[in-house]
Amino acid sequence: MADSYVEINMTALRDNAAAIIAKYPGYRAYIGVVKGDAYGHGMRAAEALYQGGINCFAVSSLEEARDLRSYVDADILCLEPVELSRLDEADELGLILPVSDIDYLKSFLSAAGEYSFRLHIQVDAGFNRLGFKDADEITEAVRLIKESPHTIEGIYQHFATAGIYDRQYDAQIARFRELTDGIDLKDIPLVHLGSGVTLLAHPRIDIATATRMGLIMYGYNIGPTSYGSGVKDRIRAARDNYYRKRYDLTPTLTDVELDLTPAMSYKCRILQLKHVHKGEHVGYNASYTAEEDIILAILPVGYNNGIGHRNDGRMVDINGTLYPAAGAIGMNMMAVKVDDSVSIEDEVTLLGGRITLGMFSRSSGLGLAEALVSVGKNNIRVYRG
Repeated sequence: MADSYVEINMTALRDNAAAIIAKYPGYRAYIGVVKGDAYGHGMRAAEALYQGGINCFAVSSLEEARDLRSYVDADILCLEPVELSRLDEADELGLILPVSDIDYLKSFLSAAGEYSFRLHIQVDAGFNRLGFKDADEITEAVRLIKESPHTIEGIYQHFATAGIYDRQYDAQIARFRELTDGIDLKDIPLVHLGSGVTLLAHPRIDIATATRMGLIMYGYNIGPTSYGSGVKDRIRAARDNYYRKRYDLTPTLTDVELDLTPAMSYKCRILQLKHVHKGEHVGYNASYTAEEDIILAILPVGYNNGIGHRNDGRMVDINGTLYPAAGAIGMNMMAVKVDDSVSIEDEVTLLGGRITLGMFSRSSGLGLAEALVSVGKNNIRVYRG
């Protein structure tokens, strides 16, 4: 086998998409976010998501769109404004384009006279990245587009927080309503405001006719869970109930049941089994000292393979047993403390099975999506199912 590789379960992706749509029916569009090379799963993953029912995909660039188009004949929304000199490429790929400010729109209308694009207006309701922040400009944008060869297919915004007992989520919904008060949202087919976590964490937003999702498609239930019965948990619960009542916050849904299977696993072989005596040092900076005679499995993975420099409680799975990492992470190698049941032929699982994405990302010092992207782009991908 390859020294290290990422395995992508296509059946899991299909089933995840179908499960989400069955759980949350009635949207006109289920927009699968596949930026970052489909969160490290590779654009080929879109084939399975499409078969599972995802009927629109969102990318960040023309390059991603071109890669994606080789796998699916579906609607593709580009989330970032396209350089006007490249509109011919966007037309060739059949893309849906975003409009994020009035100056860009006017330049776009001047440059795109020979085309007929479907457009989505991006609203900035508090994230302060891309998007319109002025209600009059949004009204003007709608008028200008209606007078052009192009059509307004959608309008959307991006939440700054998941709104789990915080005020920003509700503030952004209120601001979105204010900014779009001068237009009739019912005239726009697709209104999409949320993400996978907000889909799980809150009741459906009444004006939303489409939904976007990222991590949940790839198999991760990232919705909030209820607190336990311990003292700290009871204090947290009391605090959250206080904020919910004081600020009349949108309800937060916990422990949502959704049958998802992580599609990515990360595996490698063992390069060498090394016997280390008590008192000997291991790795760069001699950062690990053997407290007894031990056996190390030397693995062909390091920060060049996307796992980061940190080694905070990292565990790997070999034959169903968890073993701890030992010493610093190198560029292409790391060591794991094992026992004499491990053989050189054994396969090592660094992500997947008993090694959850949460465990992996915490030990690497990476966010959940960041961990998937980092591992996915730095290793050979093998597709199953």
